[in-house]
Amino acid sequence: MRKNKKMVLGNYDKKQKGSKKIYIYLLIICMLLVGAFYQIYYVYAHANQYGRVGKLIDVNDSMMHLYTSASSGMPLVFASNIGTSVPYAELYPLFSKFSEEAAIAVYDKPGYGWSELTKAPRDVTTIASEIHTLLHNSNHPLPALFIAHSMGSLEVLRYAQLYPEDVAGIVLIDGASPDFCSKYNNIMIVESFLMNGLRNVGLLRLLSDTDAMQKILNTNDMLPEELKTLNSGITLEKLWNRNMIEEKLKLQSNAKMILEGGTLGDIPLHIITSKTNPYGTWQQTQTTLLKFSSNSTQTYMDGSVNFIEEKDMAIIQGVISSLITSLQKE
Repeated sequence: MRKNKKMVLGNYDKKQKGSKKIYIYLLIICMLLVGAFYQIYYVYAHANQYGRVGKLIDVNDSMMHLYTSASSGMPLVFASNIGTSVPYAELYPLFSKFSEEAAIAVYDKPGYGWSELTKAPRDVTTIASEIHTLLHNSNHPLPALFIAHSMGSLEVLRYAQLYPEDVAGIVLIDGASPDFCSKYNNIMIVESFLMNGLRNVGLLRLLSDTDAMQKILNTNDMLPEELKTLNSGITLEKLWNRNMIEEKLKLQSNAKMILEGGTLGDIPLHIITSKTNPYGTWQQTQTTLLKFSSNSTQTYMDGSVNFIEEKDMAIIQGVISSLITSLQKE
């Protein structure tokens, strides 16, 4: 009898523990659902809070955003790093230096900034074609000097391969070489998927006021406060969405596509290389970038691994201004 009683009690304890586990799982699921609905509601309710600075243009299956200045002069087109949620904000410290002497364009690829998401594949040829359609449909003056930061180099190089008549010159600011990207260890894609998940369930928004999250949302301290607010708001809506993740997953294949696409002839190409980039093969593969054009030069700077730093601004501005002067004399 005692043995049976112990067995009953043991089974009862197991059932209790099992029930507690189920309750915990249900609680976690409920919290995730509440967070996901909160994220959806917040995005919907604040859809007009971060008013766009440019215009939306119909490109294939989505509306793409393009900011252009009212200035005349040498046309400049700015391309941001992959995963940069708000290119306008991130590139503002640089392009604002030329706001009075050049016709500026800053574009948002699908999934970035104020642009809509797209179902189109994120291979670099499709991306270059979208940018081409965007610039031509907006009547932005061409040919232009294209200026790209970090992995934005891939789409600019591919653009120049496909539409050389649109490209007066190229400046790559710590631009990733296709040779480097073709061998890129994409282990960090795990972080991108994690950020995507945390954003979708509302945890990023919940933690958005903490110092640690502010460093993720705003890596660039040079931004004016209103642009930090803009950057944080849109990043909480767009950070590592499916378009960005697919683009990152295609880094190797996109790089190989560019390597197979041939050189750029004598299009002026100036690369600005960071001395402090942490990737071991960075310096070596930067020299391969020079081979893309018979008219290429190189300058070194100290920082700008994740964003364009103030200490490098004078060097970068000098390179761009010099190239503008040279192109205007032709």
